[in-house]
Amino acid sequence: MTRIFLFVLFFIGVGMTSQAQQVAKTNSGRVVVLFENGTWKYVDNKSTESLPATNQVVAEMPKVINSKIELKDAETQKLNFLNGPSAKLKKYFKLKNIVNADLNLVSKDGEVQLNIDWKVMTGEGYSYFGFIKEGCSINLELMGGKIVELNYTEEFEPKEYVKYGFSTYKTHLNLSLEQIALLRSNVVVKATMNWSKRSEEYKISNPAYFVSELPKLMK
Repeated sequence: MTRIFLFVLFFIGVGMTSQAQQVAKTNSGRVVVLFENGTWKYVDNKSTESLPATNQVVAEMPKVINSKIELKDAETQKLNFLNGPSAKLKKYFKLKNIVNADLNLVSKDGEVQLNIDWKVMTGEGYSYFGFIKEGCSINLELMGGKIVELNYTEEFEPKEYVKYGFSTYKTHLNLSLEQIALLRSNVVVKATMNWSKRSEEYKISNPAYFVSELPKLMK
């Protein structure tokens, strides 16, 4: 049955035209469609007829957990990863309550640095979120339930733009090979940031970010 289902997906993918997508299998065996705008949805036997009429590339998630990862010196462009309301800011601001994070990756000498540029829509970022200190982390929940905990090892203070009503945190941390393997193989469904003053979960705008960007650092 599985072979027939995947064959149907392949047939649909070959016959459709327009915006590119990717059909992928998660580590738990479920099949999802990854859209170019960063959204995704589960696909099963009941929903194959409702797939959008767009061009698809059908493939399984790469099985790299036990594979050797060979890195090259490279850097990816900055892309948005999450963008959503802050539970804390919503209590005080009806509109300007968004937290945003743009990411890019840098691979050099066999190590991968993840740069995360945070922007919070308050000119007093420290009052609500504090610093990003050693021990703070961003926890990424992958499809299938695994959690990748990305830990900061340095302190980053906010740059506050009170006049313009926002604050920024320009930060970076390193990814281990195990983390790279997990992130390269799974879409992210939840992100929880543990600031020095509180923890909050934010909406993922680009669930397939690591799936699409990490291979650009591979030989």
